Amino acid sequence: MNRLEIINSLISKNGYKSYLEIGCQKNKTFNNVIIDNKIGVDPVSGGTIQMSSDDYFDSLAEDVVFDIVFIDGLHHKEQVLKDIKNSLLHLAKNGTIVVHDCLPTSFEMQVVPRETKAWTGDVWKAIVELKKTKTTIKIAVVEIDMGCGIIQFGKQEKLVNTGKVDWSGFEKNKKEWLNLISWKDFQKQYL
Repeated sequence: MNRLEIINSLISKNGYKSYLEIGCQKNKTFNNVIIDNKIGVDPVSGGTIQMSSDDYFDSLAEDVVFDIVFIDGLHHKEQVLKDIKNSLLHLAKNGTIVVHDCLPTSFEMQVVPRETKAWTGDVWKAIVELKKTKTTIKIAVVEIDMGCGIIQFGKQEKLVNTGKVDWSGFEKNKKEWLNLISWKDFQKQYL
């Protein structure tokens, strides 16, 4: 199971017609997404538009919406938060945001700046921040493919009393902090 299976199954189940991908390096995911209309944004290569995600969102008219957005750009908490918040402004009412690289398996894998080949950055911290501050969305992370976050409009209770959001806390609390679910649970809840 991987991110592509999540994206294509959500498209098929919900009849989605429009797709936005942030971070399209080598078009590994972008070229295999099965949907009528797709836009890929990457400042270096891949996709259909060469610019930063910040510039792309600044250029969008307010009424432009996407059914599904895949975020796999710069793996820094601050940028991921910006990409998610901007995507929420352009997400269809029944839409879904999928965020890659939410589940590092080692301290080194989540260090910013990058030190390892396999790297998630601190994307997980963006998920925790949203769970601490937003009640108008619901978030889960599927335990596959380095963690695939699923964000939809809905309701969630705020995380409280997390203490310091660091690697030690993550190791102890990741199930609760990320609302980790299995592939089977994803299928039951979202498909």
